[in-house]
Amino acid sequence: MSVLDRPTDVGQLRPSQTAEITCAQRAGETLRPADRRLIDDPVARVFVTRPLRRLMVRNRVTSRLTLRTFDHLYGGFMAIVLLRNRWFEELLAELVSDGVTQVVSLGAGYDTTAWRLDLGGATLFEVDAPPTQELKRSLTRGLEPRGDLRYVACDFETDSLPERLLEAGFDPTRPALFVWYGVSFFLTPAAVRVTLEDVAGLAAVGSRFVWDYLDPSVVDGTTRYRGALRARAAVAKRGEPYTYGLTADGAEKVMELHGFRVEDNLSMAQLAGRYGGPRGFAYSTDDFFGIVTGVRVRDVP
Repeated sequence: MSVLDRPTDVGQLRPSQTAEITCAQRAGETLRPADRRLIDDPVARVFVTRPLRRLMVRNRVTSRLTLRTFDHLYGGFMAIVLLRNRWFEELLAELVSDGVTQVVSLGAGYDTTAWRLDLGGATLFEVDAPPTQELKRSLTRGLEPRGDLRYVACDFETDSLPERLLEAGFDPTRPALFVWYGVSFFLTPAAVRVTLEDVAGLAAVGSRFVWDYLDPSVVDGTTRYRGALRARAAVAKRGEPYTYGLTADGAEKVMELHGFRVEDNLSMAQLAGRYGGPRGFAYSTDDFFGIVTGVRVRDVP
């Protein structure tokens, strides 16, 4: 099935502003002292193109002020951006060590995995809407990826994910790692459902699938977290509103329905406890995001 089943959708027409803001967060975190930072992503600054945002992450002083202010206004969002990256990087290293040779980044945005992390010979398929992907390719001209990087132009609302991946050389008979971060909550329920069906159809037994989800109370505006309400209003104003949410139980049911056995389903507080270190986690862990990870164990009808 393809998201072409939604004929009223026109897809993404311009590069994502949310993707650039996420890069500013990662770039700012990278300027923190090495023993305190959660991720090390010097490439992220390449994608911070707006002058004011570049100024905000220009040095350690400005970035510290920027991140503190952002976390105060939008509590929980620094946590999801940084902690999901740490979780993915550990999972990637583990699976590459075990011999996985395909990594699929769905809605890759301005992810910098290709230029920073050791893929151990695995092919990285970056799947994203054409406007964001075209800008990404122009901004990284001159940077050399560390492994086999293949761009897969695909709008989740209008294109067929299986067709695009197979055209790029993806082998559905071999296990893969699928990562889907920062995307589901911007899609329609129908597009999320079809993407999950597509991943299930592409994932060989033994494949891993990790993705993040947003609580429904943020989508409908009933959440008790003020930072989440501010973010909800901000993304709507940018033309990228939240449209899809899941509870933790709902995320597990969705995974099981599509043939994945849930291995982990973690809140930001749980991940913060894991990665905070002796100094503790530096940012708010307002509880409206989750990250679910599963392994493909069976085919579905």
